Amino acid sequence: MPAHSKAAKPSAPIAVIGIDIGKNVFHLIGLDKCGAIVLKAKVSRGQLENRLANLPPCLIGMEAGVGSHHLSRRLMALGHDARLMPAQYVKPFLKGHKNDYRDAEAVAEAVQRPTMRFVAAKTEEQLDLQALHRVRARLVAERTATVNEALFLNEADAGHNSFYTNDCLRSAARALPKGRLWMREQKAHWSPWRNSLRFRQARSHSWRGCG
Repeated sequence: MPAHSKAAKPSAPIAVIGIDIGKNVFHLIGLDKCGAIVLKAKVSRGQLENRLANLPPCLIGMEAGVGSHHLSRRLMALGHDARLMPAQYVKPFLKGHKNDYRDAEAVAEAVQRPTMRFVAAKTEEQLDLQALHRVRARLVAERTATVNEALFLNEADAGHNSFYTNDCLRSAARALPKGRLWMREQKAHWSPWRNSLRFRQARSHSWRGCG
């Protein structure tokens, strides 16, 4: 019989479902109240909600990650108790060699633990703000690297800090004549970074104010 043949008609009511989230295909393991496997299925991303909408409300576990927050909100709207867990807390429940179905079974086992630490499902606004902060952190790191290069070329004092001005770039150009070309190149990158940072900082403050 094919590996997913149990997907057709579960022999007992499903109490818990573990979902292994893939890029396009999801693997499901369903357990009854005694812990026996009564559902073993592989569904596409587009089929998942329709499939779970036809099941009675139950406990559903998933590893927290990209896309799991959106999916958990959709499943809760269907009446299921969807919960997210850090991947490192699921790993101890993995049996044998790693594969998609065993990953799903480990999720189903882990989500039942009374001492499990769950991750709260984020709203769309929270995910947008999180992405904004990550972009801002990357821009700050790039800006800091540019200023550090200028400080190195200028042999500036270690305590000097001009992150929000072009002083470091100008000083580096004066210290090394050939640094003028470097300064022009860096300044071409500096202005977009600075404008982008200001824009994201303004958006971040406005969203926090709305909250």
